[in-house]
Amino acid sequence: MDSENSDVPLLTSRIRDLDLTKPVILDACSSIRDAAAKMRARRIDAILVKDETRHGVLTSADIRDALALSELPVDAPIGPIATWKLIMASPDELLFKALLIMTKRGVSRVVVGSSGQVIGILGLTELLSFLTNHASLTIQRILRASTLSDLAYATSHQPHLVESLVTKGVKPLYISRLVRELDRQVFEKTANLLAPPDLLDHVCIVVMGSEGRGEQIVKSDQDNALIADDQCSTIAYQAFCHAFTTALAQLGYPPCPGNVMMTNPQWSGRVDAYEGLFLNWIRNPSPSNLMQLAIFYDSRAVAGHHGLFRRARDFFLEHLPNDPTFYAHFAMPVLSFETPLGLFNRFIVEKGNKQGQIDIKKGGVFPIVHGVRSLSLEHKLKNANTVHRIRALVRRGVLERSLGTDLIDAFDFLSGLRVRVKLDARMRHGEDGDYLLIDDLGRLEREYLRDSLGVVDGFKQLITHHFRLRQLQ
Repeated sequence: MDSENSDVPLLTSRIRDLDLTKPVILDACSSIRDAAAKMRARRIDAILVKDETRHGVLTSADIRDALALSELPVDAPIGPIATWKLIMASPDELLFKALLIMTKRGVSRVVVGSSGQVIGILGLTELLSFLTNHASLTIQRILRASTLSDLAYATSHQPHLVESLVTKGVKPLYISRLVRELDRQVFEKTANLLAPPDLLDHVCIVVMGSEGRGEQIVKSDQDNALIADDQCSTIAYQAFCHAFTTALAQLGYPPCPGNVMMTNPQWSGRVDAYEGLFLNWIRNPSPSNLMQLAIFYDSRAVAGHHGLFRRARDFFLEHLPNDPTFYAHFAMPVLSFETPLGLFNRFIVEKGNKQGQIDIKKGGVFPIVHGVRSLSLEHKLKNANTVHRIRALVRRGVLERSLGTDLIDAFDFLSGLRVRVKLDARMRHGEDGDYLLIDDLGRLEREYLRDSLGVVDGFKQLITHHFRLRQLQ
């Protein structure tokens, strides 16, 4: 790959923008000796294999295993040892998505092109060369970590990765997807390192909150739960819960101040115990119970027996009532905070020690998240991610397409500002923050903020009318 392309904007470019090396393609009847010789001559570790109808890939590791483990002769054909189920990527695919595919699938390369026409092979090493040093090290160390110490070292570099991507102007939607996959791998590896034999066949680890929605960019408190089946020992899973949350704290995920963690008996138990919880929350919709219900609704499985989570979630959705008043009470927190936009679209800023600032979370991000969450719950949608929920609501005709587009754009912009605020607060004060100083924004960003808050205010009005919230005030 040509080093001149190193200034291509990371993750905002597409695979076609890279100068991919022309692939070596051999017939399936070629020998292992021929393949090894080609790899050595070109100094590559993978080639493509072709038969009459398809392409496959052969790596140096495949050759090593064939010779050392299967004891095949060097004259044996390469067709039987090639991998024919390729992970393909279109030349028009974003670099970010290629990286996401590799990270999610645990592979180090994708084949670029289509089943009928192959353009080249994009390797993880090549793609990582477009990252800064910190970003490259973060990804590689998480992928290769085999101990908790390795993971702690890897996750210590994740803030640098996020800061690098934010600085490069990568959209929060893309960064959150990458962080979601990296965090999932950390959670899964932590679980595999700590769990006794076979325990993960009988439990499911669930994350909730912004982590569950896949919108966590800057690392914050733990929000997790554990679901066990009837065969799992209570002593065994409780011991694991304490070990897991302790390990996460060591990896930089501090305990949740609200105790929404699997060490809390409410958030660890068998499926039937969760079903009892759900029924209680639904039948007794107090503000506290509705908050618990919202916490679980924003959840996803990250390790163990995912079927346990699906069973619990499906029970939860199937037993939701058809009572409009229930969803109105659930949606009511959308009106908890005023939109910081007044007459003539002027910003309404704080006074005192927050002079000239607005709370970007309360005033902008939260109303979108909870408003979309409320509509999604009413329609029993399964996806926890806010953008995915918006798109599903548009497909169902609940939201107009233009409003859906505006909401996604506003959510992305406001989330980006919030990430910048958090990073700045941590750098200056060593703690989280959601207050944005308006004077720190340029003229164009102020206009974007004004437009985004206008979308938020209009959406709140829609939610208020849809759920008839004024009748509850």
